[in-house]
Amino acid sequence: MKLTKKELTTKYTVFCLLIVLGALLQNVRGLWFQIGEARCFFLVPLTVLLGIDEDERTAAAMGLLAGLLWDTVSAQHMGYNAIFLMIACFVSSAFVTYLLRGTYWVGVVFSVLFSFLYVLVYWLLFVVTKGSTGAVSSFGWFYIPCFIYTAVMAFVLNLFLVPLKRKLNKEPKEEK
Repeated sequence: MKLTKKELTTKYTVFCLLIVLGALLQNVRGLWFQIGEARCFFLVPLTVLLGIDEDERTAAAMGLLAGLLWDTVSAQHMGYNAIFLMIACFVSSAFVTYLLRGTYWVGVVFSVLFSFLYVLVYWLLFVVTKGSTGAVSSFGWFYIPCFIYTAVMAFVLNLFLVPLKRKLNKEPKEEK
């Protein structure tokens, strides 16, 4: 079903508000709880899940927005989050558009995959290349717990995002 201009505006406004909320929960200390030192990187699964059923350009734009919001509060790696999230959203949307169906589990798998790639690439580019002592141990005590926390949240986020996206896309409810 083709959405009207007003419905599309409402849909993308809600998506942008969710991205801003995710950025606030992730980046403002005290708004969301930490488990030990592990933080949840909300923006990775959120943008991937929102972009799954969109066309590639729209998904990439959502990833770029989320990454820019994240980069505004990061001191060390300006541009990394914007580029990573834009590519992640583009790739996941392209896979769903051309090869896969946008199901719950496809969204979770892509979210978990890109969450792991995010922490791995970040650790390699910004921790290991500095050559500091303890770079290897930081992967085990900080980056892996952050990945696990983010992966678990991907399951939970997708539980709420699937019905919201169906409602915004005016899709009929599935009968059991």
